[in-house]
Amino acid sequence: MSKKIEISGKDDLWLWFGLSYASFLTLPRVMMHAMPDLWQKQMSILLKEYDEMFPNQPRLGTRVQATKDGKLTKMPEFLKNYRHPHHEKIDEMRG
Repeated sequence: MSKKIEISGKDDLWLWFGLSYASFLTLPRVMMHAMPDLWQKQMSILLKEYDEMFPNQPRLGTRVQATKDGKLTKMPEFLKNYRHPHHEKIDEMRG
């Protein structure tokens, strides 16, 4: 008889980041729009809940810089251009 181990949401999110030292989650908009419609709806609900939970966040901007092998590199155009997605490149990234 196997024992079922349940992981809390907090633990699950903590484990998602793995052993990285990341303080932020950054997802390319073009890839999120390539997700199924239901996923996009659920994500928008979660982001709205997040904003409602923290209405007094500092009004700061952020910048994303691409790195490869620890060095700064140019962001691939297909990841930046969410208005005109490069569907072939996005499909190459699917699992």
